[in-house]
Amino acid sequence: MDPQEALQLKDIHLPGSPDFWPPAIGWWLLLTIIFLALFWIFTVLKKRKRLRKRRRELLETLRDLEDKLRKDPSSEALAEVNILLRQLAVNYYPRSEIASLTGGDWLHFLDQSGETHGFSRGAGRVLIEAPYQTGKVQNFNIDEFIPLVRHWVKKTAQSGGVSFD
Repeated sequence: MDPQEALQLKDIHLPGSPDFWPPAIGWWLLLTIIFLALFWIFTVLKKRKRLRKRRRELLETLRDLEDKLRKDPSSEALAEVNILLRQLAVNYYPRSEIASLTGGDWLHFLDQSGETHGFSRGAGRVLIEAPYQTGKVQNFNIDEFIPLVRHWVKKTAQSGGVSFD
């Protein structure tokens, strides 16, 4: 008897190709990373869209108030500007620091946050003087006041992530 026939050996069989499912752990990790990246991109794009919308609203409100001031520089119009400044300040700075500010402290905050001296020493003083006047506001320089307010709004909004470029 032949030794090969006695052992009855068969040829080597290779294993079958691996199944497609379930994928290996590396594919699961890659898929997770891709989903997280897509979620992050979606979140960033949504935030940018919201900031652009807020920027448009801010600029529109500011333009409306500027037009109103040019037509009728009354204490009511200046009060609306002051309200806009307060709303922005509360949105971009800690409420506990802003809410209680009045008079000179409020103007000092506007100067400090806007990196200017125009509120406490310039045209911005009208914000604390106007509420005590009736009708047309006296000693009001609209050509200095509007750029001062616009500068502060842009400076504040940029520090909060709303770009005006």
